[in-house]
Amino acid sequence: MHWAFQIATNLIQQHEDQQTPITCASGVSPSGYVHVGNFREIATTYFVTRALKELGATPRYILSWDDYDRLRKIPKNVTGVAEENIGMPYTKVAPPTDSKTTAASYGAYFEAMFIDDLAKLNIKPEFIFETERYENGAYDDELALVLTNRKKIYDILSRFRTEAANDAERETYFPISLYCDQCGHDMTTISAYDEKSQTLSYECRNCGHHGTQTIGQHQHIKLHWKIDWPMRWRYEKVAFEPGGKDHSSKNGSFDVAKAIAKEIFDWQAPLYQPYDFVNIKGQTMKMSSSTGNILTLPDLLSIYTPELVLYLYAKYQPKAQFDLGLDDDVLRNYAEFERLVQKAKTSELDEMNQQLLTLTGVDLEQTYPSFNHVVSILSLTANNQAIAKDLLKNEAAYTEEAINYILERASYWIENDAKTRLVTINQQPDQKTYEQLSATVKEQLEKFAQLLETATTLDDDELMQKIYDLSDATDKKEKRTEQKELFSAIYQLTLNQDHGPRIPLLIKVVGPEKLKQLIHFD
Repeated sequence: MHWAFQIATNLIQQHEDQQTPITCASGVSPSGYVHVGNFREIATTYFVTRALKELGATPRYILSWDDYDRLRKIPKNVTGVAEENIGMPYTKVAPPTDSKTTAASYGAYFEAMFIDDLAKLNIKPEFIFETERYENGAYDDELALVLTNRKKIYDILSRFRTEAANDAERETYFPISLYCDQCGHDMTTISAYDEKSQTLSYECRNCGHHGTQTIGQHQHIKLHWKIDWPMRWRYEKVAFEPGGKDHSSKNGSFDVAKAIAKEIFDWQAPLYQPYDFVNIKGQTMKMSSSTGNILTLPDLLSIYTPELVLYLYAKYQPKAQFDLGLDDDVLRNYAEFERLVQKAKTSELDEMNQQLLTLTGVDLEQTYPSFNHVVSILSLTANNQAIAKDLLKNEAAYTEEAINYILERASYWIENDAKTRLVTINQQPDQKTYEQLSATVKEQLEKFAQLLETATTLDDDELMQKIYDLSDATDKKEKRTEQKELFSAIYQLTLNQDHGPRIPLLIKVVGPEKLKQLIHFD
């Protein structure tokens, strides 16, 4: 059974109220461009909700935007945002001035982009915007509860810290961020809290303002992360949520939140699934929006189909780290996925792999050209999509929509990440190379030249068999050696290299007459 179906099965068994949807949650901060490492959390929750549906349950998938968090630093790949905005909520900072966006804020700008990216993967959760939640009073009761129990919360946090508790610190501890009414920054010091009126007195270190904020009267207060997280578990009735391994270590954020959920909010922590990092192949540093060291979903979707992107995330156990590369791994990933799809079409898959494919949403009724096949055509045609499309149409196995689905991504990959795959077809016969060939290879080339006269009347498998049969050797090892030498000679004489695409494709792209000119010598 696939891991997402295992989690879904456990959730169904634990869920006593069959009339209430099973809430599965994930969260992300719009601190900058949302990267493919962040996406692992969203994907993990999505797969579990998809599995719940397949098992007949009713999931509720929520994605919380932590857009009431403070802007901590301006990412290196973001320009047009002033340093003076640091310390303000993402939704109170103007969008990058050079972004040409109609978004109302910095947070809304990055949220809109990622929401659009998710839609391309057919992932459409219920989005929760934390600024709206906090500012429309949804969490007022929770804020009051936390402030009443602030010293108890300090004691809980102290159990998970290595530093000794401090009575003075405990007395002045407030597990909240309070944004100044005047300048909007969080550089505030709380001097008093009146529990009866639920009023906080504060001073802003940024602008010097002295003021008060009262819960229920349009306050600008947000709970600290380790308290905010368990608060939302109870508020949203969360049954499942994944978390990164940095939150999942012993005495880490999840352990703290679990204790606060029980002791402050009287709520049991949800079924929790830790997940490991996704890295960029060849890099050792963790992906980070703030450093600009990222790959985004648009980067992946320019090369991979949506189904394949989901496959890359679903095939690994959540606790397994994996790398994403845009090198020849692209060819291997496509080939692996295409083999799985073909086995599904012939009912050869076991339960786990069948469930894995289900999670990708792949259309088994559609037939797409092989990515590697399309890359081979583009490599021979100087990445000319028009020529490649005509050749693929002549194969008569694909719709134009199916061709474009793969062709555009293959072309993008070659142009941006794999230009070395482009080859140049020789324009003149290479006499020098021909003279260096053995008599046996020259004889077989002559037979191959004759075979080209009828090549267009044969299908690819028939043609390949006739090419294999050009060797008269009876010993299997000797025959394979001769075949290898013949193929190498054909590639050297046509492409000036000792390897290339399958011979039938080479004939189609170069043309029988042109190819005959390049390999036939009197």
